[in-house]
Amino acid sequence: MGTKKIPKTLKGNFVLVFIITIIMVTHSHGFKLEIRNELSGRYRRLVYKCWSRDNDFGWREDWPTSHKDWSFDMSLFHTLFYCHFRTGYGRVDKQLVASWDMKYMCGDREKCTWVVKKDGLYLRHWKTKFFSNKYGNERWDEYLPHDILQKAWS
Repeated sequence: MGTKKIPKTLKGNFVLVFIITIIMVTHSHGFKLEIRNELSGRYRRLVYKCWSRDNDFGWREDWPTSHKDWSFDMSLFHTLFYCHFRTGYGRVDKQLVASWDMKYMCGDREKCTWVVKKDGLYLRHWKTKFFSNKYGNERWDEYLPHDILQKAWS
């Protein structure tokens, strides 16, 4: 009698294709990108436009304390967003890269926050504040924002 064979894909690498498929499915869940207007002084209006290969979010006008965020599915490697920012202090054209490494730079596994201030565009990194209780056990219940200048106005 004949023997049944496992189907061969990519020269017999069926298991490899299966593992790569599992990785792609598990690593393509949602991610959020946020832009916050924290301008102060005379020129507080922010006008910006952001787009990616798949989405064009159009021009948007924000005033202080307002923010815009959008969610998207992260690709296996990275997702590129391009943004033009315009204020009374100047302009910045910036490529915002949303990648798996960026999640760790932002200090938040679900969201990266870009902050527009009087002197430029910042990436908000959340630092963990550690506490010790009377038993010596550490807890990290509180996060503190730490903004890092990415690009000054030109």
